[in-house]
Amino acid sequence: MATDTSKENSTPSTMDNGDASFSLKVKPEFILKERASSLPPLPSPVAEDARGDERDNGDGDDRDANRQRRKKKRGQNKKRPRDIRQDDSEKICMAIMRGDVCPYNDGCRFSHDVKAYMATRPADIAEVEGGCPNFINHGFCMYGAMCRVGGNHITKTGENVTQKKSDEVSEQENGVIEEIEKIQSKCPTVTEKKQDEPKTYERDVVNHLTKDLQIQLRKNKYPFLCKRHYEKDSKASAASSSSTPIDKLKTRKLIDFSNKVYVAPLTTVGNLPFRRIMKDYDADITCGEMAVVTNLLEGKASEWALLKRHKCEDVFGIQLAAAHPDQYTRVSELIEKYTDVDFVDLNLGCPLDLLCNKGAGAALMMREHKLKGALEGMSANMSCSITVKMRTGWDMNKPFAHQLVPKIQSWGIDGLAAVMIHGRSRLQRYKSEANWEYISSVQRSASSEHPMIPVIGNGDIFSYAEYEEKVLGHPNLSQTAMLGRGALIKPWLPREIKEKRNIDISASERLDILKSFVRYGLEHWGSDQQGVNNTRRFLLEWLSFLHRYVPVGLLEVLPQKMNQRPPPHMMGRNDLETLFMSPLCSDWIKISEMVLGPVPEDFQFEPKHKANSYNG
Repeated sequence: MATDTSKENSTPSTMDNGDASFSLKVKPEFILKERASSLPPLPSPVAEDARGDERDNGDGDDRDANRQRRKKKRGQNKKRPRDIRQDDSEKICMAIMRGDVCPYNDGCRFSHDVKAYMATRPADIAEVEGGCPNFINHGFCMYGAMCRVGGNHITKTGENVTQKKSDEVSEQENGVIEEIEKIQSKCPTVTEKKQDEPKTYERDVVNHLTKDLQIQLRKNKYPFLCKRHYEKDSKASAASSSSTPIDKLKTRKLIDFSNKVYVAPLTTVGNLPFRRIMKDYDADITCGEMAVVTNLLEGKASEWALLKRHKCEDVFGIQLAAAHPDQYTRVSELIEKYTDVDFVDLNLGCPLDLLCNKGAGAALMMREHKLKGALEGMSANMSCSITVKMRTGWDMNKPFAHQLVPKIQSWGIDGLAAVMIHGRSRLQRYKSEANWEYISSVQRSASSEHPMIPVIGNGDIFSYAEYEEKVLGHPNLSQTAMLGRGALIKPWLPREIKEKRNIDISASERLDILKSFVRYGLEHWGSDQQGVNNTRRFLLEWLSFLHRYVPVGLLEVLPQKMNQRPPPHMMGRNDLETLFMSPLCSDWIKISEMVLGPVPEDFQFEPKHKANSYNG
């Protein structure tokens, strides 16, 4: 974070960032003039960058240079360091791990020599408490000897042990299993298991991409009934050309968002393990990360992975981004047939140039004809609810959501459950405060001649007090606590809102949250070395948000607001709390080592997203 030494030596009462609404008031005894002595020493490059930031905040001739540096801080970090991938020849063949015969024999690119692998197998990661979460929860780990926490299920010879579960299960467990099987019966993507095959993590997750479907999509052989927009025999619109209306015997599932806590789609950090943490802290509704429709239609496994749903997500939706009606209509055929979701959200709010330049994201707000075709096509194909997430407009000085929402209302889309409005324009991205007065005016602009569509506001809810002010203070809006960055910084925020209080969570409790995330991550991404690497990377991405939280006990004025900037140097009530507040990547890596073991000597990390609205 950039530091101004002239302000650093000021007393808290005189500290000012140029705007009082972006100045966090911290008790004087927790404000320092330099980096806390309890924190680990900085690596040399980091120390030099910190001194450079201090010089950058000078006056006079440096202003032009500062402006250029600030410009470069926008958007995403490019060319970030990556983990070195383990060579396939250094991995054990999964068929061998299962005790099967490898169909490729000597032509397999993986090793079949378990004895040689065990001789060089690295020690287990001791920081992961309890050992392998897959083995503990399901009695079996598919990674066998490659599991980095597999001491409790690997013999000295490399044999993978299966834990036999008792036949006696509680009524509650029976109920959970029945519910999972009920969901899976609707999803052809769930591979049928042999009766004697041990239960694995995949049983707890639905919406998988099967190999057969992937091959059909990649070879353009899937029998879509909706014609493409450029096909010569498509005389009607993309919406009307779809001849896949939902089964009339099906009942459309309409989701009521009112009086619930909804965790909005969050790119990169809104992954499945994070959503499980949110469910642990009483979130009612969750949604997967934004999925790009063209990638889904091409059968890309990484994009389909964004649709996965854990059994704990009792009300779950997915968010889709596309530019054309036929793309939305065609993907809705797949969603209806191969997934189990409660609602599908159309993304009209993403500000990224990559999407907007193609007519998707926020740009789709300005293409009403295409938006109407997309909604009509999806409504005809799907039995679940549909929602639309948008911004106030393209430019904050020329908002037009109040004109678009009544038009959507007049289209009479069956199954449209809500319109969600982020109180900023596309060009604002996440700067300044969300305009809740405008969100309220959008709902008031709705016509009484057509059925009303609930309008849900979104932006800057960071405490119960702000939920009360922004949502309950506008009774014409749906009484939904829709959380975005607030949930990333304070994952216990749903519980705060439901209990109507500020929770002064301890540093040890926050560490326990990270330990849970690691266990969920090793289940989801795998407990082999690649899975450990992925879990660490996503943990570090999350820590790039978590460090912004300043504990309740340190504040002079409650509550903390989203974009308030704290003093550049602070100390907590103990060393761990001080470490959690550090804005430096090197300290986040140190935290990751506390729950996931040491990193390689040359390990580097740079967050994907640049928080210009927070660090500016």
